[in-house]
Amino acid sequence: MRVQLRDIIPGMLITILLLMALEIFSTALFPVIGGYKYRLPFNILVILFLGFKLETPFIGMMILMIQWLHSYFSVDGWAQGTLAGIFVCMIISYLRELIHFNSIWMTMLITQVFQLLYFLIVFGMFYLKNGDLTFLLGRFERFIPESIVISLLAPFLFFVLDKVWHAKEDSLIA
Repeated sequence: MRVQLRDIIPGMLITILLLMALEIFSTALFPVIGGYKYRLPFNILVILFLGFKLETPFIGMMILMIQWLHSYFSVDGWAQGTLAGIFVCMIISYLRELIHFNSIWMTMLITQVFQLLYFLIVFGMFYLKNGDLTFLLGRFERFIPESIVISLLAPFLFFVLDKVWHAKEDSLIA
Protein backbone atom coordinates (compact mmCIF):
# COMPACT_ATOMS: atom_id res chain seq x y z
CA MET A 1 0.00 0.00 0.00
CA ARG A 2 1.43 3.35 -1.02
CA VAL A 3 1.36 5.83 1.84
CA GLN A 4 1.61 9.60 1.60
CA LEU A 5 3.06 11.84 4.29
CA ARG A 6 -0.38 13.03 5.46
CA ASP A 7 -1.36 9.40 6.15
CA ILE A 8 1.83 8.56 8.02
CA ILE A 9 1.50 10.91 10.98
CA PRO A 10 -1.81 9.64 12.46
CA GLY A 11 -0.97 6.01 11.71
CA MET A 12 2.49 6.37 13.23
CA LEU A 13 1.14 8.04 16.38
CA ILE A 14 -1.35 5.24 16.97
CA THR A 15 1.32 2.63 16.18
CA ILE A 16 3.70 4.24 18.68
CA LEU A 17 1.01 4.26 21.37
CA LEU A 18 0.26 0.60 20.68
CA LEU A 19 3.95 -0.28 20.74
CA MET A 20 4.40 1.64 23.99
CA ALA A 21 1.59 -0.38 25.61
CA LEU A 22 3.12 -3.64 24.32
CA GLU A 23 6.60 -2.64 25.52
CA ILE A 24 5.23 -1.84 28.98
CA PHE A 25 3.58 -5.26 29.03
CA SER A 26 6.78 -6.94 27.88
CA THR A 27 9.11 -5.20 30.34
CA ALA A 28 6.92 -4.67 33.38
CA LEU A 29 4.16 -7.26 33.42
CA PHE A 30 5.75 -10.21 31.61
CA PRO A 31 8.38 -10.81 34.35
CA VAL A 32 5.59 -10.94 36.94
CA ILE A 33 4.21 -14.08 35.31
CA GLY A 34 7.62 -15.77 35.36
CA GLY A 35 9.17 -14.56 32.11
CA TYR A 36 12.01 -12.57 33.67
CA LYS A 37 14.59 -13.95 31.20
CA TYR A 38 12.48 -13.29 28.16
CA ARG A 39 11.31 -10.11 26.42
CA LEU A 40 8.93 -10.21 23.52
CA PRO A 41 10.39 -8.05 20.72
CA PHE A 42 7.20 -6.32 19.60
CA ASN A 43 9.34 -3.67 17.90
CA ILE A 44 10.50 -6.24 15.34
CA LEU A 45 6.90 -7.19 14.65
CA VAL A 46 5.94 -3.57 14.03
CA ILE A 47 8.95 -3.08 11.75
CA LEU A 48 8.02 -6.20 9.80
CA PHE A 49 4.45 -4.94 9.42
CA LEU A 50 5.71 -1.60 8.09
CA GLY A 51 7.98 -3.41 5.65
CA PHE A 52 5.31 -5.86 4.49
CA LYS A 53 2.40 -3.48 4.14
CA LEU A 54 3.67 0.04 3.46
CA GLU A 55 5.52 1.48 0.50
CA THR A 56 6.89 4.84 1.49
CA PRO A 57 10.21 6.64 1.19
CA PHE A 58 9.91 7.47 4.90
CA ILE A 59 10.28 3.84 6.03
CA GLY A 60 13.79 4.47 7.39
CA MET A 61 12.61 7.33 9.59
CA MET A 62 9.65 5.26 10.76
CA ILE A 63 11.96 2.39 11.74
CA LEU A 64 14.22 4.85 13.56
CA MET A 65 11.23 6.13 15.56
CA ILE A 66 10.18 2.59 16.45
CA GLN A 67 13.70 1.63 17.54
CA TRP A 68 14.14 4.88 19.45
CA LEU A 69 10.95 4.18 21.41
CA HIS A 70 12.11 0.59 21.98
CA SER A 71 15.41 1.86 23.39
CA TYR A 72 13.53 3.41 26.33
CA PHE A 73 12.48 -0.09 27.40
CA SER A 74 15.58 -2.07 26.49
CA VAL A 75 19.34 -1.94 26.40
CA ASP A 76 19.35 -3.23 22.82
CA GLY A 77 21.19 -0.96 20.45
CA TRP A 78 18.76 1.26 18.59
CA ALA A 79 21.32 1.96 15.89
CA GLN A 80 21.92 -1.71 15.12
CA GLY A 81 18.19 -2.40 15.24
CA THR A 82 17.48 0.49 12.89
CA LEU A 83 20.11 -0.65 10.41
CA ALA A 84 18.89 -4.26 10.57
CA GLY A 85 15.27 -3.09 10.18
CA ILE A 86 16.16 -1.09 7.09
CA PHE A 87 18.05 -4.05 5.58
CA VAL A 88 15.13 -6.38 6.28
CA CYS A 89 12.65 -3.90 4.78
CA MET A 90 14.86 -3.60 1.68
CA ILE A 91 14.80 -7.37 1.29
CA ILE A 92 11.03 -7.37 1.83
CA SER A 93 10.61 -4.71 -0.87
CA TYR A 94 12.40 -6.97 -3.36
CA LEU A 95 10.29 -9.97 -2.36
CA ARG A 96 6.98 -8.09 -1.92
CA GLU A 97 5.32 -9.72 -4.92
CA LEU A 98 6.16 -13.21 -3.61
CA ILE A 99 4.90 -12.65 -0.06
CA HIS A 100 1.19 -13.28 0.45
CA PHE A 101 -0.58 -13.37 3.79
CA ASN A 102 -3.39 -15.67 2.73
CA SER A 103 -3.62 -17.60 6.00
CA ILE A 104 -2.68 -17.32 9.64
CA TRP A 105 -0.07 -20.06 9.19
CA MET A 106 1.64 -18.27 6.30
CA THR A 107 1.70 -15.06 8.33
CA MET A 108 3.38 -16.88 11.22
CA LEU A 109 5.88 -18.63 8.94
CA ILE A 110 6.85 -15.48 7.04
CA THR A 111 7.17 -13.54 10.28
CA GLN A 112 9.40 -16.24 11.76
CA VAL A 113 11.69 -16.25 8.72
CA PHE A 114 12.13 -12.48 8.74
CA GLN A 115 12.64 -12.41 12.53
CA LEU A 116 15.47 -14.88 12.04
CA LEU A 117 16.94 -12.67 9.33
CA TYR A 118 16.66 -9.62 11.62
CA PHE A 119 18.38 -11.58 14.42
CA LEU A 120 21.21 -12.69 12.13
CA ILE A 121 21.84 -9.13 10.93
CA VAL A 122 21.81 -7.55 14.42
CA PHE A 123 23.97 -10.17 16.03
CA GLY A 124 26.24 -10.38 13.00
CA MET A 125 26.95 -6.69 13.57
CA PHE A 126 27.40 -7.36 17.29
CA TYR A 127 29.87 -10.15 16.55
CA LEU A 128 31.85 -7.95 14.15
CA LYS A 129 32.05 -5.29 16.85
CA ASN A 130 32.87 -7.46 19.88
CA GLY A 131 33.90 -10.89 18.62
CA ASP A 132 32.06 -12.59 21.52
CA LEU A 133 30.32 -15.72 20.23
CA THR A 134 29.33 -17.06 23.69
CA PHE A 135 26.96 -14.13 24.27
CA LEU A 136 25.43 -14.69 20.86
CA LEU A 137 24.79 -18.37 21.50
CA GLY A 138 23.12 -17.58 24.81
CA ARG A 139 21.02 -14.89 23.19
CA PHE A 140 20.03 -17.27 20.38
CA GLU A 141 18.70 -19.75 22.95
CA ARG A 142 16.39 -17.03 24.31
CA PHE A 143 15.53 -15.80 20.81
CA ILE A 144 13.90 -19.07 19.73
CA PRO A 145 11.01 -19.05 22.26
CA GLU A 146 10.59 -15.28 21.97
CA SER A 147 10.35 -15.45 18.19
CA ILE A 148 7.88 -18.34 18.30
CA VAL A 149 5.57 -16.39 20.63
CA ILE A 150 5.89 -13.29 18.45
CA SER A 151 5.11 -15.35 15.35
CA LEU A 152 2.01 -16.73 17.06
CA LEU A 153 0.89 -13.18 17.93
CA ALA A 154 1.73 -11.79 14.46
CA PRO A 155 -1.63 -12.43 12.74
CA PHE A 156 -3.53 -10.69 15.49
CA LEU A 157 -1.19 -7.70 15.77
CA PHE A 158 -1.06 -7.40 11.97
CA PHE A 159 -4.87 -7.40 11.94
CA VAL A 160 -4.89 -4.52 14.44
CA LEU A 161 -2.20 -2.62 12.51
CA ASP A 162 -4.13 -3.21 9.27
CA LYS A 163 -7.01 -1.32 10.86
CA VAL A 164 -4.71 1.47 12.06
CA TRP A 165 -3.01 1.92 8.69
CA HIS A 166 -6.11 1.07 6.59
CA ALA A 167 -4.13 -1.58 4.72
CA LYS A 168 -6.53 -3.85 2.85
CA GLU A 169 -4.32 -5.48 0.24
CA ASP A 170 -3.85 -8.93 1.80
CA SER A 171 -6.08 -10.78 4.19
CA LEU A 172 -4.35 -12.12 7.27
CA ILE A 173 -7.16 -14.25 8.59
CA ALA A 174 -8.53 -16.79 6.14
